[in-house]
Amino acid sequence: MSRPLNDSKGFTLIEMIVTIVVIGILGVGIAGFIGRTTEGMIDASERGKISAIAWVVSEKLSRELRLALPNSIQTLSGGSCIEFIPTVAATDYLSVPILSGASSFEVVPFASYVDASVDTSQDRVAVYSNAVSDVYDLSGSQRVISSLLSSITAGATAGALTINLQSSHQFVSDSPTKRLFISQDPVMFCFSGGFLYRYFDYGFDSTPDTNKQTVMANGANLGSFAYTDASLTRNAVVNIAYSVTGSNGELQAVNQEVQIRNVP
Repeated sequence: MSRPLNDSKGFTLIEMIVTIVVIGILGVGIAGFIGRTTEGMIDASERGKISAIAWVVSEKLSRELRLALPNSIQTLSGGSCIEFIPTVAATDYLSVPILSGASSFEVVPFASYVDASVDTSQDRVAVYSNAVSDVYDLSGSQRVISSLLSSITAGATAGALTINLQSSHQFVSDSPTKRLFISQDPVMFCFSGGFLYRYFDYGFDSTPDTNKQTVMANGANLGSFAYTDASLTRNAVVNIAYSVTGSNGELQAVNQEVQIRNVP
């Protein structure tokens, strides 16, 4: 007695083709999804990098400009550069040499600036810096900015300090608020060729040296500075405009205003 044959099991040609087509469609869809997800992550990372560069540039410029000596800010090279005199401390004074020169005078103690803080290579005293034309001129017999400091010692008046200069100095005029600042050599920021440069240690009587520069940011394009003087209703303002370009060509435009102290 013969046994019946078992039904054969497996794919037919049509089923195989349908399976291949379905798998192919799913594969293309999954690959596209993964590709778009990856591109999105890369774009997000690039945007984060661009935003970080913009934040660093804005924060660095803002911090330094806010510490500028009053009325020392000037724009140069058609607005692509900005120059100012940085300050490291401020206090009130008891007296300063106005009628004749002197190499020492008494001041109220600083909040944190002490004798150990003195940089004898660039620290100076500035009194009543009322105009840009005055603060950069160190040639006259009477000047807004003094000769270099040598030390800070205890004053003859109880609770006061004595500022000692390296040479005798005569200031142009008294400050109505009896205020003085400890200033240093000028600093300049420039946008050039997609970079933001910071120039330093070039003194008052020379142009910035490329050997004394640091790169603050790469990818900062179309940068410009504009300075608006103070009025009766507001402080002076520096407007900073630039764009940051990422490696994928994406561009982020930045326009920032920095309020500037103007009371000398």
